[in-house]
Amino acid sequence: MQTNNRFSTYLRDLGAELRGFPPALWVLTGGQFINRFGSFVFPFLALFLSQRGFTPAHVALVLGAIAAGQMLSPFVGGYLADAIGRRNTITIALTGGALTILSLYYCETLGWLVLMSGLHGFVSQMFSPAANALLSDVVPEEQRVTAYAIFRLALNAGYAAGPAMAGLLYTRAPALIFWGDALTTLIFAAGAFWLLPHGLRTVEGRVSSPAVAWASWREASVDLVQNRPFLQLLIAKLLMAISFAQAFNVLAIDTDSRGIVPFEYGLIMGFNGALIMAVELPLVRWIKRYPARRVLTIGFTMIGLGCASFAWAETLMGFFVAMAIYTLGEMISLPISAVYAAKLAPPQFRGRYFGYLGLAWGAASLAASAGVWAYSLLGASWWIWSGVFGLVAGGLMTMTWSDRRLN
Repeated sequence: MQTNNRFSTYLRDLGAELRGFPPALWVLTGGQFINRFGSFVFPFLALFLSQRGFTPAHVALVLGAIAAGQMLSPFVGGYLADAIGRRNTITIALTGGALTILSLYYCETLGWLVLMSGLHGFVSQMFSPAANALLSDVVPEEQRVTAYAIFRLALNAGYAAGPAMAGLLYTRAPALIFWGDALTTLIFAAGAFWLLPHGLRTVEGRVSSPAVAWASWREASVDLVQNRPFLQLLIAKLLMAISFAQAFNVLAIDTDSRGIVPFEYGLIMGFNGALIMAVELPLVRWIKRYPARRVLTIGFTMIGLGCASFAWAETLMGFFVAMAIYTLGEMISLPISAVYAAKLAPPQFRGRYFGYLGLAWGAASLAASAGVWAYSLLGASWWIWSGVFGLVAGGLMTMTWSDRRLN
C-alpha cells in the first residue's frame, strides 16, 4: 500500500510539473521524437559504406569529415543562437541537415562523400547549441532537470523504434533510410519555424559583421576560461564523448563481424532508447537531489565501463547487457550535465557556451571516427581502450575547481 501511495504521489507531482512547462518545450519534444524516429542513417552508415566497397580507412575518413564539420559548426551555431535567435538557427540547422543527409546516398565517389559528410556535420550540429539555449531560456532553473529529461525522453522514444524500423527498411532498399531520415527532419523544421519563440538575442551591433562575431566569441571565451567549473565539465564531456561515440561508429561493424544481423543490431540500438524511455525520467527526478559533480562522476564512469563491456559480448544477450551498462551511465550523466552546464553558463553567453559544448562533441566525434580504423587493427579489444576515456572523464569530475571570476 505504501508503494502505491508513493507511486500515486510521484504521478501527481509529475503531472503538476508537466502542466507548468511552456509550449516551446513540447514543440521541441514532439519535433525531437519525429526527427529521432527518422534518424535511420547513422546507425547503418558505416555498414552501408562498407557494403558499397569502401575500406575501413575510407569509412573512417567519411565519419571524420562529419566530425570535422561538427567541430566547426558550434562557432557558427552558438553565435547565431545569440545573434539571430534560437528559432531561426534551429530551422536552418534542420533544413540543411535534411538536404545533406539525403545527398549522401547519391554520392558515388569518396571525394563527394567526404565533402557532403563534412557539410552535413556542419549544418546539423548547429541545432544543439540553439535548442539547449532555448530550453534554458524558457524553463526555470528548478524545473530544468525534468525538462531536459523529457526532451531526451522524446528523443529516445523515437530512437527506441527508429533503428528497428531502419533495419527493416535497409534490408528492403538502402535508399529508404536516407529518404525517411530527410523527410522526418523537414517535418521538424517546419514545426520549429512556425511554433517556436525566438529566444534571447544578446549580440549587439550588426550581427552579420565578422568583426562583431569575432568580438562576441572573444568576450565569451575570456569569460569561459575564468569559469573553471564549466571548463572542467567541458574537458570531461570531451573525454566521455569519445567513449560514447564508439557505439555509433563501431558497433554496427562489430556486430556484423560476430554474426549479428542488421535487424538484431537495430534491436540492440533500439534497446538503448527503450530503456531510457522507461527509466530515465523517474531516475533523474531522484538523482537531482545529489551534487551534480558526484552524479557525473558515476555516470561518465559507467559509460566507460559499458563501452569496454562490448569487448566481451559474444551473443545477442551479451550485447544487450553491455548496452544496459552503457545506457545507465548515459541516463545518469547526460541530463544532469546539460542542467549543470545551463546553471554555470551566464545568460548573455548561453548560446556560445553551449557552442563550446557542441565543439567538444564534435572534437570527440572526430577522434572517435578513428575508432573504425583502430577496430580494424585491434578487433574487439578496441572497446577496452575506448572505455578508458570514460573512466578518465569520471575521475576528472571528482576534482574541485574554483571559479576565477569570483576570486
